[in-house]
Amino acid sequence: MKHARIIMRLCGLWLLLILLSIPAVAQVRASLSQSSIDAGASVTLTIELEDARAMPELAPLETDFMVLRMDSGRQVEIRAGRVHARQHFAVQLRPRRSGRIEIPALKVGGQYTQPLSLQVADVAQQANSPSQAPAVFLETHLSDTAPYVQQAVGITLRLHYAVNLFGGELQQPQPAHASLMPFGSDSRSRRMIDGQEYRVLERHYLLIPERSGELVLPAAWFRGEGERIGTAGWFGQGRVQVQASAPAKRLAVQPIPANAAEPWLPARKLSLRVLDVAQQAQVGQGMELKLVLHADGATASQLPPLELEPHPQLQVFAEPAESSEGVHQGRIESTIIRKFTLLPLTEGEMVVQVKPISWWDVGTQSLQKTTLAPIRLNVTAGNLQAPPAPPMAATRPATESRPVKKPAAWHGWLGWGLGLLVLILLVCWFVRHKSLGQWHKQRMAQRQMRSTLQQALDAGDLPVIAKWLPTLVVPEAGSLSELRSRLACQSQREAIDLLQQALWGGGNAEAARKQLREAFAHVRLLHKSGKQDAQLLPPLYPER
Repeated sequence: MKHARIIMRLCGLWLLLILLSIPAVAQVRASLSQSSIDAGASVTLTIELEDARAMPELAPLETDFMVLRMDSGRQVEIRAGRVHARQHFAVQLRPRRSGRIEIPALKVGGQYTQPLSLQVADVAQQANSPSQAPAVFLETHLSDTAPYVQQAVGITLRLHYAVNLFGGELQQPQPAHASLMPFGSDSRSRRMIDGQEYRVLERHYLLIPERSGELVLPAAWFRGEGERIGTAGWFGQGRVQVQASAPAKRLAVQPIPANAAEPWLPARKLSLRVLDVAQQAQVGQGMELKLVLHADGATASQLPPLELEPHPQLQVFAEPAESSEGVHQGRIESTIIRKFTLLPLTEGEMVVQVKPISWWDVGTQSLQKTTLAPIRLNVTAGNLQAPPAPPMAATRPATESRPVKKPAAWHGWLGWGLGLLVLILLVCWFVRHKSLGQWHKQRMAQRQMRSTLQQALDAGDLPVIAKWLPTLVVPEAGSLSELRSRLACQSQREAIDLLQQALWGGGNAEAARKQLREAFAHVRLLHKSGKQDAQLLPPLYPER
């Protein structure tokens, strides 16, 4: 028994020595600088880590926050004869939406921080006395609060300010289950409200719901630096921070009706008309026909192509359509113009019919069909007769007739051949000279564009990169979304997604710059793949 006690004591002492030699387990803590903030304001998340080296994983925060910046530091101290290291991170965050936001547990090395919560006020405007009008306020206007799936909804932000603004940021956060993108250009105006004159900045967005049900548009917000107009008043003599936000909007998105036509086209109004058409035509001679399609509440990409019904005695050559888009009274409007060349093959009366367009009237919630009255052409025979022969000279009397020596026939043919050869050489020289000049100008313009884009990539200027990236493809893309659809490289497509998020969705600008530089490291012209492009101009005469 005595030996057993001694052995147990020795084992306990050995176990105690082992526990004392094990280093302390690393501890991680997280805290917020504020538990509640206004929409558009920022908050600092502090993460402290002891006796370890690791970086926090911030990817879970990107759903509800914009990560503005992160600072880090390290502190070393000696306690009880042992060296302790403490590492801290300060992450500046800006919420993407209002309401209560749960910050999930973040992984730091092999451990996780505790979950936190943040309350974001829905409306945060500058405090004013009852006798004073607000110096800055923000409004959100929707063209439709009960749209259909895939309907184009216009969003207009109106920033009213009675101050001198020295800078600021106006943002409309991205909603869930819908696409949101800037549309058109900003406009400025003045407005008088309750005796107070405001300057108004209007910014437009295009919203496309992707599924039915309730859609929440997050609160738009503005933060900037301003000063009251005049020497006295609300701001005094110095600059102050100003901020404003508009309440979140809720939309009741309706599903596509069962009796809707395909392709699905929701709009408020659709009109079709004819421009520049003649009632008279001749066989073998082309005539022009222009069609104009105007839509209220739909984008140009949503509109179907303008086409004519086939006719057995008529050849039709269609040119590419020209489109334009804009905003009128807060609603999206678009226009498509397409030109056709009609070539009659026989004479007589012909009837040209434009293909009807089926669409859904979102105002009356009914199926509509836009048609045009038949276009009647009176086709006459072409002037293909030979010119009349010249009158013959009177016959001279036999006594006055003299033998006339006719010139050799080959003399005339030789003169015609030389003249035709000279004409062909002149035409070839002119065409080649003009083609070389145009080709040289195009090459110089393409080199200049690629040089400008490469400089923008090196400098990391995101707006300039977004402006010049569509010029990389031939033919030039109309937007970043069109460029993305035409690129085959996945890394380049991902880089464009990050660029769009950084410009319009509050994404990480630094990550976008890095991805863009890697994906477009060597700027070169990209030609459209696939079959050879169709001829730009129709043949002068139809094939037989």
